[in-house]
Amino acid sequence: MANFAFTMSVSPWPTGKKIVHLDLKGAPPRMSYMQKLIPLIARLGASGLLLEYEDTFPYEGDLKVLQVTDHPPYSREEIRSIQDMAKSNGLEIIPLVQTFGHLEFVLKHREFWELREVGYILGTLNPHRENSVKLVLQIVRQVLELHPDIRFSAHWGR
Repeated sequence: MANFAFTMSVSPWPTGKKIVHLDLKGAPPRMSYMQKLIPLIARLGASGLLLEYEDTFPYEGDLKVLQVTDHPPYSREEIRSIQDMAKSNGLEIIPLVQTFGHLEFVLKHREFWELREVGYILGTLNPHRENSVKLVLQIVRQVLELHPDIRFSAHWGR
């Protein structure tokens, strides 16, 4: 078996922020993995993390139904821990909140069907319904309350 050795040089990043998008829905990383991943992302030169929680966020009250059911969502303590890890590694957190589009994780639930823009399409919220705006504000409020130190938030809409 041959031994290969090589060196890799990486040219400097261009100026500006380098944000890594972590899509946490579906198969969210465990905290033990995040403890390794976040420092690695920082060492590679990123300046921030764009966190897309969707159903892995620990929603409360009327929104609790949005939480994933086939595995536990992140706890409030885990969300705070992710923020602490990011901060200690010099990374800024930017929560990504779905608004009027890409809301499958919300509109698949029977209690929100009437908020779909088109009844058989579950990804788009009807912006003309009063409860649609209330729902989006409720989601954004809960995410922002658990991220008190953020300077930016991102949203996907239309």
